[in-house]
Amino acid sequence: MHGDPRWQHSTIEYATAVPLMTQATFDNPSWQDHEERSAFDLSGIPRSISILVLAAVYGTGLALFLAVEPTKPWILLAVVALVALGTDGILRSHPGGQLRGFADTSPFLFVPVLMALASGLFLEDLDTVHGYRIIPAAFGASAVLAGALYGEYVSVIHHGPSYALGRLLLNVLTYVAAFVFYAVIYAYDVSLLPSAFAVGLFSMLLAVEIFREAEADAYRALVFAAVIGLAVAQIRWALYFISLEDFLAAILLLLVFYQATGLIQHHLTGTFSRTIAAEFTLVTAVGATIVVLGRIFSFG
Repeated sequence: MHGDPRWQHSTIEYATAVPLMTQATFDNPSWQDHEERSAFDLSGIPRSISILVLAAVYGTGLALFLAVEPTKPWILLAVVALVALGTDGILRSHPGGQLRGFADTSPFLFVPVLMALASGLFLEDLDTVHGYRIIPAAFGASAVLAGALYGEYVSVIHHGPSYALGRLLLNVLTYVAAFVFYAVIYAYDVSLLPSAFAVGLFSMLLAVEIFREAEADAYRALVFAAVIGLAVAQIRWALYFISLEDFLAAILLLLVFYQATGLIQHHLTGTFSRTIAAEFTLVTAVGATIVVLGRIFSFG
């Protein structure tokens, strides 16, 4: 049997086919694409353990900032700087991204960095955050930061399985960061000119995140974001002459930011319509009603 030429010929064909089949398996683009896309799914979070590490570092530093008396602002600034550097490193290490310089990663830094800063200032101003309550407060802030980092990470590449989830997280956290910062500005009694400038700058940087998905031209998106910042700064200037509680004023600024960014985003994506405009106007009207009722009852 071993001398049968047909048997020897079949053996040679089988031995040749095995490595070819193995090579085809590893060279299959669909297999490689599936492996690459899996890094962006929820199951890929452990592969990005650096996100959790950075969030833990922020939580630890924030707890130290809240615990030390008298308050040491440099602690929070140092922690926020670490968040910026860590976020930049995480984004540059993305296997599917082409983020090599600061100009590439900077649009992705605004929400995590500004959220880290605003959360620290907000928690420091709360009289209820002291003693053992610092631990859950710092843990909550670090969890929010982890959500922002994950959203930025999975939104580096469009059309991934977790891209929609990442964008949803970032949109929600962008508005949360805006509200927290607006409340901080009022809580710390910042004078008119610096507060208007800070609100305008903060709003512009957060608007960049909103428009990053809708506008491919970075300079055009920056122009629209600057318009948003100028509009919110002007509203802050006008509110100086109106007596409002801190949170009510922050809600009003958030409503302006929300409607302006929402309408412009739909304009940039080509989905703007009367229905969209009516929906945003309705939300803004409901929010404005809450502000008016809050002012009435606060003086009542």
